[in-house]
Amino acid sequence: MVATRKSTRRGAQSESTKDQATATSSAALTRQSKRKAIPETATSKVAPIRQSKRKAVLEAEEKRESENAANGKSRKRVKKELPSYLQKSYQAENGPNQNVRLLNLPKESFDGITSFLEPDALTCLSLTCKEILSFVGTESWLECRPRRRGWDHDSHSTLGPLYSLLTLLVRDAPHLVDCTVCAVLHPPLKPPREHRKTKFTNSCFGPFAYIDYTPIASGIYGGYSLVWEHIVEARKSLTPHPGDKPGPLIELLGGNFTIPRERLTHTMNSSGRQIGKHLVLKHEHVFRGTSPRSPLRVADIIDLKVRLCPHQTTSTQKAEPGRYTKSRLPCGLLCHSIATAAPLSLRAGIPAPSMFCTPAPSEKKQMDSTVPGVSTLWTCRACPTKWHIQYNGQGAGQFKITTWQSFGDTAYRAQEYWKMLVRREMSNLAADKRNSEFFISNKQYVDFKIDDR
Repeated sequence: MVATRKSTRRGAQSESTKDQATATSSAALTRQSKRKAIPETATSKVAPIRQSKRKAVLEAEEKRESENAANGKSRKRVKKELPSYLQKSYQAENGPNQNVRLLNLPKESFDGITSFLEPDALTCLSLTCKEILSFVGTESWLECRPRRRGWDHDSHSTLGPLYSLLTLLVRDAPHLVDCTVCAVLHPPLKPPREHRKTKFTNSCFGPFAYIDYTPIASGIYGGYSLVWEHIVEARKSLTPHPGDKPGPLIELLGGNFTIPRERLTHTMNSSGRQIGKHLVLKHEHVFRGTSPRSPLRVADIIDLKVRLCPHQTTSTQKAEPGRYTKSRLPCGLLCHSIATAAPLSLRAGIPAPSMFCTPAPSEKKQMDSTVPGVSTLWTCRACPTKWHIQYNGQGAGQFKITTWQSFGDTAYRAQEYWKMLVRREMSNLAADKRNSEFFISNKQYVDFKIDDR
């Protein structure tokens, strides 16, 4: 009875569990069916629209492909030519070299013409076109290869035909000179007392090849204009073993002229000679008063803006405003030397010290060592220039400024000293390229002797 009860109970329980499982499964199926039913209804509405769009896109792509295929069959594809320096065959047939008259000459005549050409000219002719290169060949190239020449004033390889013509013209015009710089025939270089700077001479000598601070009068009064070629020519007369005494005067560097001024006359006497091994140029500036009633004063000379070298001048004019000329003032050593040589009664009108730059220690030492009544030898710290000043009170008064400038004892030092003695002051020059009373720097040069004062 117990067993049957358990079995019946287990059977009833199993049946009940089966009924519950079927109930839960049926509920799950109903839930899933409901969930699936919702997207099916949504996709049923959207699917036809998406399919129609995709179909339209595919049809458009097929149509384009068919059109491109049809165009490709009817039109040939053109290949783009790559850029090249070589001449095409169809271009060579219609090229301008086929119409050159030189190539229409007989071969004997062509070979005769090319036989007169130098290797340089023959090489240039061979490089004009391939037609001529096939006739001339490349043998001339080997002769030009080792000939690497720089610029030479005697060769002028780039302007050979022009300079060969100039030499022939000089033969027929002996009064003219062949200028190797500007390639022009012009009169020979005149001495400094006759030479004048013009706009045409700048092409020969350059803008910084003149010592143009010496006075030059207009008309019949004369002047003095020194260029580098004068120094080169004067050095040819120097002796290698000079004695202790000064040598003879060099006629090329001599000259004198007088310029009349408002209250005075300005006379300049120039001469050059060898003193030791140095070439020394001497200038004497003599200022004489014209009226005994009004004696010559220091202010009269300062107003003339006298210049002895690029750095020593009586001018009080300021530099042109620029980047490198701010707060630049001229040197006042020359004005101080003129004032100390004159009596106290004639020193009226001297510029104030504030108009000049602060003197350097070497200049300050010279100013402090002056003795009244004794002629002092002044020196410039930026170039090989020496000067002294004498005053004579007879008549209307006279000031005499004697200047000595050295051009070195060798050709190398002559070039270096020339750079120191040429004034360079332009608005487009940097500070280290300028050489004037506003830009003074200490320079080293060999001391030189002077003749009797």
